Amino acid sequence: MKAIRIRTYVSAAAGTALALSLTACGGGKEDTRDPGAVLKAAAEKTAGTNSYRTKRQVTEVNGTERGEYAFSREPDLAERRTWRTTVKNGKKEPERFDHAMSEGRTLYTRDAKIAGGRWMSSSLLDEGEEPPKPEDVLKTAEGSLPKLLGVLRTSKDVRKVGRETVNGHKATHFAGTVVLADLAAYKGDAIRGWIRDLYVEDHRKDGLDKVGIDLWIGADDLPVKGAEHGKGSKGETGVTEEYSDFGADPGIRIPKGKDVITHEAWLRDIRDKASRGLDPLS
Repeated sequence: MKAIRIRTYVSAAAGTALALSLTACGGGKEDTRDPGAVLKAAAEKTAGTNSYRTKRQVTEVNGTERGEYAFSREPDLAERRTWRTTVKNGKKEPERFDHAMSEGRTLYTRDAKIAGGRWMSSSLLDEGEEPPKPEDVLKTAEGSLPKLLGVLRTSKDVRKVGRETVNGHKATHFAGTVVLADLAAYKGDAIRGWIRDLYVEDHRKDGLDKVGIDLWIGADDLPVKGAEHGKGSKGETGVTEEYSDFGADPGIRIPKGKDVITHEAWLRDIRDKASRGLDPLS
């Protein structure tokens, strides 16, 4: 989670684009906006939301990961729980659970086998590094949503697929294919340059040339689901995310007091135990 920047993923829907109208929230008036206008409104609405939750399912060549994330912008809090299964040499390894939280620029992680199971705190900034500008921060807990909204807006074939119900919410399904070479050359204002470059770099590392993206936009222009998938030289990858609790208290409780040890104090403890011939991880 030291990566306050994030990776992304998702799936392109097949089928004929349907010309349909959307029912605007709060009335029977038809919403005749084109996909670009709806996605732009969703990007603005999401960026202005103080908090939400994300559930993510990732499928990669070397394994799978499911995650539950929550965050708030003010106060600056984030929490991540992930369960990852890795495949090495054709064998599936035991599932690994990871739990982390952050408050401002302080990261908290916990491993039952380390530091007596206490939370370990460390800085998200390298020594002497200046804090990033708020607009240049993407939290892991935001999931892929900020990138998906921007990247899909650059697609040359973005379209409305239809009206669907997602987790009890009526939503409009949008889909498109993004060619990474086209995205790398994109100069518009749908996505910030460094986010665009990071997206292209990450997906090219996975051996992809293009990515299919789907987004389901619900009431008040708030997304309820995102998906992404691609097939490249290293195999197939995909991510599905569900979004909820926009604006609600995420319920993140940062550990305090005796439940926490700093990374520096933990290292000192290891050195002290080693000097006395004791197991440093005990």
